[in-house]
Amino acid sequence: MDHIMPHYTLSLWADPDIGDATFFIVVEQANNSNEPRHETPQVSLWVEPVDGHLPRVTCDAEPMTLRNQVQFVARPYFHQRDMWRVGITLRCQAGIDEYETQIESTPPGFGAWDLIIYSFPFALLGGMWIIAVVRRVRLITKHSRQTAAQLSNASSHDREKDYDV
Repeated sequence: MDHIMPHYTLSLWADPDIGDATFFIVVEQANNSNEPRHETPQVSLWVEPVDGHLPRVTCDAEPMTLRNQVQFVARPYFHQRDMWRVGITLRCQAGIDEYETQIESTPPGFGAWDLIIYSFPFALLGGMWIIAVVRRVRLITKHSRQTAAQLSNASSHDREKDYDV
């Protein structure tokens, strides 16, 4: 989601898995900003449960080098599935910009079972293909044996006619 702030435009991408979550924060300078283009803001992210049963936890976002934009990554810890309040603070020479939103932490998946679950349809199709090939080979082999037997019977029948003369 994009959010326009006084000095920057903020894009937040989240993988809010229970346990170690990952947040990508893309920061672009606003067009009307008078701030020098070379300054990179300091970015921090804080999380707290919506119901307030845990205190707010703040973590600094680490900058990542990309070509045309400034991107940060933050990895907070979510202890359980819950609604969480997430805030982003941008500090620059022109001031402080803050943005707050709510997200729901999600289960991280099935772990090792993911591979089995997602590969099952491919294994099923592969098994069906192998069965079809085996049946086709058996049918061709059976047909060629029958054809060979018919040719053998026909040639022996022709030989008997030659001797009867």
